[in-house]
Amino acid sequence: MPAVEIALTETRLWAWSANTHADLVPSVVPGSDGRTLVVGEPLAPPSIAVSPAQLITADRIAYDPGMPKPVDALATVFGHTLTQLRINSPCERLTVVHPSEWDPYRLAVLHSAATRHAGQVELQPAALRAVIATQRIRDVRTVVLEFGPLSTTASTVVPSDSGPRLEFCEHEPLLAAVEISADERGRTSFRSMIERLIHGCQVDSVVIVGRTDADFLALVAEVIAELCRAELLVLGGADLVRARNTDPIDQRPSLPPAAGDAEWLQPLRERAAATRPPRSKTPLYIGAAAVTALAVLVAGGVLLGISTAGDPEAVASTPTTTGTPAAPSDSEDPESGSGSMTVGPVTFTIPDNWRVIDPATASTDRVVLEPTEGLKARITVIQEQLLIPGAGYEQVAADLEAKRAAAATGLYSPIRRDVVFGGRSGLVYSEHPEGGSTVDWHVIVEHSIQISIGCQYQTGGQDSITPICEDLASSLDIVR
Repeated sequence: MPAVEIALTETRLWAWSANTHADLVPSVVPGSDGRTLVVGEPLAPPSIAVSPAQLITADRIAYDPGMPKPVDALATVFGHTLTQLRINSPCERLTVVHPSEWDPYRLAVLHSAATRHAGQVELQPAALRAVIATQRIRDVRTVVLEFGPLSTTASTVVPSDSGPRLEFCEHEPLLAAVEISADERGRTSFRSMIERLIHGCQVDSVVIVGRTDADFLALVAEVIAELCRAELLVLGGADLVRARNTDPIDQRPSLPPAAGDAEWLQPLRERAAATRPPRSKTPLYIGAAAVTALAVLVAGGVLLGISTAGDPEAVASTPTTTGTPAAPSDSEDPESGSGSMTVGPVTFTIPDNWRVIDPATASTDRVVLEPTEGLKARITVIQEQLLIPGAGYEQVAADLEAKRAAAATGLYSPIRRDVVFGGRSGLVYSEHPEGGSTVDWHVIVEHSIQISIGCQYQTGGQDSITPICEDLASSLDIVR
């Protein structure tokens, strides 16, 4: 029986065997018979497909009948993958490369799903596999960057007597690549994340997994240059399953594993801070040949909201949390649900257990909220003065229709008029960026002011965030 390797993310799956390979969306949707699951549908409307990898911590997936468990849905995805590879299940050995930040609970579900289709199962963090694929296993330290639809993960990998070993891991659940490159706040949050991770230690190389756009690579290079000296490498997602192990791999953490799931995602830097050397400020050099040789185009999600003046606004801003979403510190963020917030002439009430991202730098035109824990979501509030004399509801609707027509097919849903939301009538449309997230936009026009409320959520999260967004909309007040 053959061996198979799979690289799994929330929105993509790459598979490899000795004779063939596969590239598919790891999604499931109920079959026409109402009993089976169909794999590979797009993670965007009109499809109702969901990603089991995104919902891996859920008890059930809300499909009737049966309400399948994530482990069953993942097993279906793996079985479909073997079929695509023309390999009978079970195979002899299945290696699954997974997001580096996944905690023991997620890994247990993943292992259980994989064992249904293989005699032997090995789980491997993407950071370790990236170091092997780029042949940097003997570097003093390698930083590996992974980007999800809404998140960024940075890990360090170091050599050991038993092979490359995952040292530390930083995870920002609400900081996406598009936000890092959007403005200075995103850049600052990304820089802080890397600084916490390396803490002044020597870094020989930085591997970016799945991103090849030149502007973003230049930004990463610039940030790394401020912190350490390293060579920048780029690795396509498909190359995670083409790497051949030349050395054994040590997957033990540098310190004994913590008991709690939340601690697993923390950088553990507090335990090692006393032994780390002073921070280096030497410049970066870029291995251009390596970047060219290894770069593989991977589509990235760009979250854009339609605006009636100028270019589209980015719907998401820069988060400041690290690890699992947690309550903000007194020195950085306000208390959750801490009263009203003002954006230009617009005031609203911050929902309970939500907070403003970077309140000190929030603009007078736009503010972004994030939950303090649990839900992966955002609420963006944008206010805009209508500059055209006499402009109102009809003009805003016409502008939105024109910009929707000029956008890529499927990016925006049809615009609905006169939809009541939070006690106010307005325009409603959805944005479907690549990567599996959705932004439901509610646009209100009052007193020559356009107010756009963007409710952003991952697949399957609409029911959780919509009531919160509606409560926020009902609290809106325009100070004239």
